[in-house]
Amino acid sequence: MIFNFFKKLIKYYVDKFISWVRIKRFNLELDNDIKKYHEELDKKIKKPVIKEVGKFGEDGWSISIGDIDKDE
Repeated sequence: MIFNFFKKLIKYYVDKFISWVRIKRFNLELDNDIKKYHEELDKKIKKPVIKEVGKFGEDGWSISIGDIDKDE
């Protein structure tokens, strides 16, 4: 009777551990896929280049005027 209890208890915790490992592996794969997607997206999108920076008003407010560099 006690042997069956320990056997079920061990089986339960082994199943929980396996489930946890599967979830961790899935999350790692998902993070890698998201990282690859963002790297590919960054290659496609051109970032604006700041042409001029000026200050106006009080308390250090500033504005940046930028344009996408068409030469790259």
